[in-house]
Amino acid sequence: MESPDRPAARRPGLRPEMLVAVLAVVISLSTLAVYVYQSSLMKQQQQMSVWPYLVFGPSWGEDYLRVTLVNKGIGPAIIQHIACSVDQQPLADLHGIMGLLPDSLRVPYRYSSLWPGQVVMVGESMDLLTVEDPVAVRHLLSRFQSEGIRFEICYASVYGETWTSFGTGVRAGACGD
Repeated sequence: MESPDRPAARRPGLRPEMLVAVLAVVISLSTLAVYVYQSSLMKQQQQMSVWPYLVFGPSWGEDYLRVTLVNKGIGPAIIQHIACSVDQQPLADLHGIMGLLPDSLRVPYRYSSLWPGQVVMVGESMDLLTVEDPVAVRHLLSRFQSEGIRFEICYASVYGETWTSFGTGVRAGACGD
């Protein structure tokens, strides 16, 4: 007969309290993984909620040429860098394209400057260049079509993500990539 003072002999194997402890750790780690993933998704959603999208391009008729910039995104665009070139020769800005006109075709025109730090708000539209002389327009259009005129705008969101717009095309990444 066994004495009541002696503890019962333990069988080898996993004890119930150890099983409960292991399950609690596994559940805790699973919950942590879900929270980390959910936090990542929320960060992405927050960044996308202020995503700027700058596009620009020319429009023209017989007596006008206009280059217009529009922020079609859902957040403000902060201008970081502007580059303009003709046949890989840099120009100071889009205003420099008017230097393509011979002296005999110099006409009044309007332009808007962009500079680093300038903010283009959601839905904002600005005419970067406007020419309203039929002869000058024909000359500029032929130069636009025959020469490598390149204009690009690098901009950032309020979270610091950057993109470069080439007109209707936009590339994500740091300026100059």
